[in-house]
Amino acid sequence: MTSLQAGRSHEGAKRSKTEAAIKAAARRVLARDGYVNAKISDIAEESGRATGSFYKYFRNKEELLLALADEFRIALQDKIGPPGGVDAEPFENLRQVVRAFWRAYREHGAVAVAVFQASMVNESFAEIWRQIRTQGIRIASLRIRLAQRCGYCPGVDPDVASAVLCSMVEFTCYNWVVAKGDLDLLNRNVDDSELIETLVKMVVGAIRWQEGPLTQV
Repeated sequence: MTSLQAGRSHEGAKRSKTEAAIKAAARRVLARDGYVNAKISDIAEESGRATGSFYKYFRNKEELLLALADEFRIALQDKIGPPGGVDAEPFENLRQVVRAFWRAYREHGAVAVAVFQASMVNESFAEIWRQIRTQGIRIASLRIRLAQRCGYCPGVDPDVASAVLCSMVEFTCYNWVVAKGDLDLLNRNVDDSELIETLVKMVVGAIRWQEGPLTQV
């Protein structure tokens, strides 16, 4: 490697590190202040960089959020893949999907909320939100179809049912991960493991029913 190539490689690594620091800082500021109140100067300060450094990577706050939203979408895509096989028992895979979504939301929840807020006034973000929703609905719909092959939840439209379930999962994740949940109402602390397993049981229970006698979930 020549000295010129080495210099370019070092500069590229430095840029990548700075960009990553800005994105990480933005997630913290979004979680703390929300998208509307988040300021570029606050993000720069949180990242330990000058405000001018921000504009070397992003033109404005909207462009930064678009980049963060794409990372959230990819994280969901990577963590929630297709089932292992169409003949496999569908519910263990469904449990894994719900747990994976929770973990992704735990990491990117502030970004997800910011995208949803921005989608109400910006068509670019509205389209991203539709893409994220569509991805989740398709994933859930496939699991419901697999369950129906085994005789569960007969007579239910898989797409409609998955849209309903995705709404429940999304708001539950928002309520507990971002909005800090209903701890005041419950008057006790609830850790992630209890929340995740309760959500898993509710989602599986919404699908694992059959006509006739009740079956154990």
